[in-house]
Amino acid sequence: MKRAHSKSHASSAAANERRKLVRATLVGSALVSPKAGAKAITAVLDNVNRVGAGLHAKDKLVNGEKVIVSLAFLDSDRVEQQERLDGTVAWVKTWEKGYLIGVVWDEIVTKEKNKWLYYYLEETIKSSA
Repeated sequence: MKRAHSKSHASSAAANERRKLVRATLVGSALVSPKAGAKAITAVLDNVNRVGAGLHAKDKLVNGEKVIVSLAFLDSDRVEQQERLDGTVAWVKTWEKGYLIGVVWDEIVTKEKNKWLYYYLEETIKSSA
């Protein structure tokens, strides 16, 4: 009995640790391409942080599936810049219009690797503080 309690406590501690990172609302289209070669799906990005993102889509992905998420940003000259982030589908839930999908990035978002998303998150976090 004690072990089960420790395990659930460890799981909730991990979830709480993940939630400490501020989620930024970022609504926009995303292309999610399974690395296994299946057809890419279009999704709508709902929120994002340095460790992952929440999306919704009409098509279902599979828990544990390796994916590439492509996002577009407009730079200061209004030129579209693309970011591609490798990740893993952490969870999928049925939703009235399709599926809610959580993706965890394979690497934490950094200024060097994910310039546009990094700056978006920095500015959003500053303005909400």
